[in-house]
Amino acid sequence: MRRLRLKPMRDRNQVSVAIWGTVLAVAGVLVAVNLDRIPGVNPTHSYYADFANADGLKSGDDVRVEGISVGSVNSVAVQRDHVHVGFSVQSDLALGAASRASIEVATVLGNVFMQVESHGPGPLAENDTIPVSRTVVPYSLLGALESFGQFSKKTDLPTLRKSLSTLATTISGIAPNDVKAALNGLSSLSTTLAGKQREISSILTAADSIVKTLNQNSGALVSLLVQGDEFLRLIQQRHDVISQLLRDTARLGKSLTQLMQRNGKQLTTLLANLDAVTGVLAKEKAHLQAAIVNLGQFSINFTNVGGSGPWLDLLTPTTVVPDNQIVGCGKNPAAQKKPCNP
Repeated sequence: MRRLRLKPMRDRNQVSVAIWGTVLAVAGVLVAVNLDRIPGVNPTHSYYADFANADGLKSGDDVRVEGISVGSVNSVAVQRDHVHVGFSVQSDLALGAASRASIEVATVLGNVFMQVESHGPGPLAENDTIPVSRTVVPYSLLGALESFGQFSKKTDLPTLRKSLSTLATTISGIAPNDVKAALNGLSSLSTTLAGKQREISSILTAADSIVKTLNQNSGALVSLLVQGDEFLRLIQQRHDVISQLLRDTARLGKSLTQLMQRNGKQLTTLLANLDAVTGVLAKEKAHLQAAIVNLGQFSINFTNVGGSGPWLDLLTPTTVVPDNQIVGCGKNPAAQKKPCNP
């Protein structure tokens, strides 16, 4: 078998060697720089997050989970009233469907990174967006200094110096024992609050429960207030009628008073007689009941006798047999097998 012999480098065309060497070097550098963008080499998943403001975040900044760098920021764009941030993380890192994002300060000079916290059941789908309600922006030193500068411009410095001078004079005039007593009081108050932390927590929990209950029954409360308002309006509309009723009632009471004053003696006698009659009726109750029963039978007999016209129907049997005995025998006395009973 014939061996393949390579031509030595010094025997090759040096120009072509230089060109090919330069091309390979440039290709190697490009591959090294864009290694993470080569498919299959370092796979990532892309997501988005909406922030109230970017606060210094820019493309290329770190994306961290639990303090470990897992990706980078791809884009930062303003959309209406918020900032739309695109970022990518390692494909083997699973983020929860309710994940949160925040912009954290890496240094006091304002360097920032994006922190992602995985929350919720189920995975966060690729290219999904974390809404503004689940994102937080930091309060950096630069922002604090800017706010302080704006506050200083709006502050009356001479008045502030005078106030501080007055405060220093007042404090210097206080006896050390009083200051010590005040500090001891604050210490005791802090100790008491710390010791009652459980009770305070229970009170706050109860207050939160009350607020939630009121919130859940807000519709009923609003309905009650509306009904109360309607009731007050109805009373206001009926104000004249109610006033007239009260005036008539007062007039009636006045008339009754005058009647008692004029005819008091006669009314007293009348009431006494009425009481006596009531007593007699109560005493003769049994006789009255018997009279009512007999009156019923008498009415039947009288109706039978005089109910046919302006004369009296008298039959011979009635002189011998009582009327109630005849009634008891019915319409056909001959058909009765037993003696007729009234």
